[in-house]
Amino acid sequence: MLRFRVILVEPLYEINIGFACRIMKNFGFKELCLVRPRTSITEVSRIFAAKAYDVLASAIIVDSLEEAVKGFDLKIGTTGKLAGPRNVLRSVVPPWHLHELMEREGKVALIFGREDIGLTNQELSICDVLVNIPTSEEYPIMNVTHAMAVILYELSKAYIRPKTKLANAKLREVALKYFSDILKLVDFPEEKEPKAKLAFKRILGKAFISQKEMQILLAFLHKVHLRLSSYVARKS
Repeated sequence: MLRFRVILVEPLYEINIGFACRIMKNFGFKELCLVRPRTSITEVSRIFAAKAYDVLASAIIVDSLEEAVKGFDLKIGTTGKLAGPRNVLRSVVPPWHLHELMEREGKVALIFGREDIGLTNQELSICDVLVNIPTSEEYPIMNVTHAMAVILYELSKAYIRPKTKLANAKLREVALKYFSDILKLVDFPEEKEPKAKLAFKRILGKAFISQKEMQILLAFLHKVHLRLSSYVARKS
C-alpha cells in the first residue's frame, strides 16, 4: 500500500502546525515530519490540532529536507509560483493529476514550503514532481494548510486498491545516471545538461513510473548506453 509522509519545511507559525495535524487526520494521513521548525510547539499547536493531537504527538523533527525524504520512492513538492514553459524547475501538474498515483504502492513524501517564501530552488530540485493549485491571478498564493487540505482531499477521494509498486529512489538514480552518461556520449551541450537532467527527472516523476516500467526503461537505457559507447570507441 501507499505510505505518505507530510513534510512541513521550516514552519513559522504554531497555528499552522496544529491545523496541519487536523487536516491530515480529516483525510486519513498520520505521518507528519517538521524540518527545522522556526517556532516552538506548545499548547497553541495542541489546541489547534484539536482531536488530531495524536498526529502532533507522533510528529518527527529533522534538520534537513534531505533527511526528511531519505528512503522515500517519490518526492512531491508544492509551489504557488508559476513560471514560463522554458522553466523546467517549476514545471507543475494540477492536484487531480495525483489520482493516477493511487494506483501505485510505495513510499511518498508530500513536501510543503515555508509560509513566507515557500521552497527554495535547491529544495525544488530535490522533488520528482511539483503540484500547483490553480487559483485567481489576483491573489494566487494560498495559506500552506489550505493548500494541504486541497491536495490531501484530492488524494483521499481518489483512493483505490494499489496495484503496482512505485519505482524506488535507487532505480530513479540509476536511470538518471544512464541518461547523464548518454548526454555526454551524444555530445549534448554541456551548459544545457543540468536542465536536460532535471527535465528527465520530472518526466519520470510525473509518470508515477512503476517498478516494472522502470526496469524495462533501464534495460532500454542500458542497451542504448552500450551501443553508443561502442560506437564512440570505434570512432576514436
